[in-house]
Amino acid sequence: MTISLSSVMKYFYRLLISLSGCLIFLLVHSGLGLLPSLAAEKVTVRYGLFEQSIPVADIRNYGETQKASSDLQSFLDYLSAKEKEKFQDALQVKMSLDIVALDKLLNTGMGKQILSFASQAIARRDQASIQALRSAMIIGARSPEGLGITTFLEAYPSNQLVVDVSKISKLVGMANSSSSAADAPPKDNVSSSPLGKIALQYQTLAAQNKQFSGCLFGDSISAGLGNTLGSGTFNFGLNGLSTISLLEQLKILIPTKVKCEKAIIAIGGNDAWYGASDELFSKNLQEAIALVRTMGTKEIFLIPAFYSTVAASSDPTVAAPLSRVEQINVLINQVAEAEKVPVAASGLAPLYENNVLKDNLTSDGEHLNAEGLKIYRQALLQILGK
Repeated sequence: MTISLSSVMKYFYRLLISLSGCLIFLLVHSGLGLLPSLAAEKVTVRYGLFEQSIPVADIRNYGETQKASSDLQSFLDYLSAKEKEKFQDALQVKMSLDIVALDKLLNTGMGKQILSFASQAIARRDQASIQALRSAMIIGARSPEGLGITTFLEAYPSNQLVVDVSKISKLVGMANSSSSAADAPPKDNVSSSPLGKIALQYQTLAAQNKQFSGCLFGDSISAGLGNTLGSGTFNFGLNGLSTISLLEQLKILIPTKVKCEKAIIAIGGNDAWYGASDELFSKNLQEAIALVRTMGTKEIFLIPAFYSTVAASSDPTVAAPLSRVEQINVLINQVAEAEKVPVAASGLAPLYENNVLKDNLTSDGEHLNAEGLKIYRQALLQILGK
């Protein structure tokens, strides 16, 4: 098999994007002690005899200033404008994680399997890639910034991190396993996908007997915020979540005795995309509200389903038609009225123009970019009284 230089660079880009999404699930705490506290100075992309290195400092500087060094620019030249924007957004991801909960999580079979799987893309002569990955994630997570691509790289216990492109496809496939096949209708498989399962496991461990002032339940757009809503809050967002998997999630969380003083439910876009009927969506949303009320919740707020761009809504492999999202939002308002809970829509208005997501607030037509997430986060903070 031969692969072009452009494909190599795009594979590396996909690995970094996947890494930003997987960090929250891969952090572990080792009882065996850490490797020597070196730090990676560069990332090396390797495919056969081909190698190209990028200084880690250049990656951090690009994330902070959007200015690329000549070495990094040679990598960015292989990416489209949208891919560059996604890469920049991925560099902004910083996760504040519950170390104790993740320690327990990675003692599960699924946690160990995912860590082992991820380590296969990292080439090391000493066969200590799992331990090195563990060490980098622990130290990176303890950074004041939280765990992100740059803090992970800066904490990696070697002077360079070597990425084997020939192994990346497996990791990318795992990270994207929650997505439906291109030739199959989209469906909710959050609770059956590897990352969905481990995310739910993490949440049950982190929420055990906890009391939060605010809880956010939502899909990938909400999950993209991470735990950035302030102390005493928890983001239960999951990629691919619809009302079907929301009910499963709540039924798993309730036995942990977690309590939420305020709860925000931001759901509906995936229901529209998965083809849920009006009756099923309304029934599920009402049941979800009833379940949240058993968690000691005093106030519940609904967020309207997120609209996509016109282009994304025209592609059934990306998003639901805008007209269907509009219908889902009518149903959300009807359920809200019946359940006597408010729909908090005003704070999201800057995201849209005539109920269409603004192009400058998204990198793929469906998800919010860094600027879009700022608007969404501010709207949530207003609801939570932060």
